[in-house]
Amino acid sequence: MRHILTFELLKKYIDPKRICIIGDGGLNAVLGAHLNFPGAKIFSVNLSESHIHEYLILKNLNYDLKNSVKLIDNINENLDNNSLYLVPSNLKNFLLNKKIDLFINIASFQEMSVDEIEAYFDIIKNNKSYLYTCNRELKILPNGDQIYFEKYPWGDCKYLFIENCNFHQKYYSLKFPFIKKYDGNHKHAFAKFD
Repeated sequence: MRHILTFELLKKYIDPKRICIIGDGGLNAVLGAHLNFPGAKIFSVNLSESHIHEYLILKNLNYDLKNSVKLIDNINENLDNNSLYLVPSNLKNFLLNKKIDLFINIASFQEMSVDEIEAYFDIIKNNKSYLYTCNRELKILPNGDQIYFEKYPWGDCKYLFIENCNFHQKYYSLKFPFIKKYDGNHKHAFAKFD
């Protein structure tokens, strides 16, 4: 549901030709991006084991996107006519200078170290892109590191909005009670980097 609401929101602001999803995990954002922006090239950057899972899902869907997938295995690969590029997170620098219009990050910056978040922001800034992100206001990682939404390396960007995300405060469950609150407040922002 949150992905549907996210794409309905984004369509009011942008019609991207190149989209990068950071840390999707289950193809929700990739498929949403493809359905809402069918002509766009999509880059999905994730852990390799997540890409294996996503590819197996995609392979079993009756969906045209599965016929246009390229796995990036070095940062010097060239773009071609494929619609979906699977980029392992250790090769994220492949995304530099790709003229990506929009980066989307939903609930995965909050799982990364500060250094990883900074590396992704460097890539976003390099592309002079828009960023939509929705994450916890504060997340304490298992090692004790505290990840603050407000302390992401925003730098000099133009916010179209930065606020509490009203549609990402609760989630559905198959167990009673069926609607549960996420741990902590979730914020979302849409920003342009020049």
